[in-house]
Amino acid sequence: MSLQEVQNAWIYLDRNTMIWRGPIQAAQGVFQPIHWVAQTRMQAELRLAPNEGRIADVGCGYGIVTVNLAWKKPRTEVIGIDPDDKRLEVGRQLLQEHRLKNCTFRTGTLEETGIEPGSCTGVICTELLDHLPEGKAKLQERIGKLMDLLQPGGRLLVSFLDPEGFEYMGVKPPSPLTMSDFDWLKEKVVERNCPRWWYMFYLDKR
Repeated sequence: MSLQEVQNAWIYLDRNTMIWRGPIQAAQGVFQPIHWVAQTRMQAELRLAPNEGRIADVGCGYGIVTVNLAWKKPRTEVIGIDPDDKRLEVGRQLLQEHRLKNCTFRTGTLEETGIEPGSCTGVICTELLDHLPEGKAKLQERIGKLMDLLQPGGRLLVSFLDPEGFEYMGVKPPSPLTMSDFDWLKEKVVERNCPRWWYMFYLDKR
């Protein structure tokens, strides 16, 4: 397993790990981080994330976005949080191999992140809210928990699959969401450059 800095300075995951499987046509070449749509989504997230302070990546999975955040934003402290230790081991190995000192991984959940409230300049939540049970029923409560991690002026970034994405990928999350489910968040800003098959918005804490 290896990471490599390529021409545009993104970190790519070695395709031989076979982490990213499925029917989606991925980028050609030895290194591919994720299929091209998710790569574009990740670029949008990195562009919108803070450049300093603590960033929590809640529901980080294998930590690909987490590691890229640490690489591209060296003045941040990035913490990846996920309940699956096997996935986190991938991220930890990548950190060890490439000596990224501004990134750690923790076992945790959205309900119990282990991060002090009010300590983050940024919180990222990628394809998590639609994968939790009772997604719509507990949506406001969960957004509240994520916002509680932020200090004033901090930014929450949320992305999730849209219905067309379900059909294209042949998967359906347990709690499908649409942007209308977040209409109660009047101050959110919808990211128009998020690629097809995903919704993304950000919300700054006052």
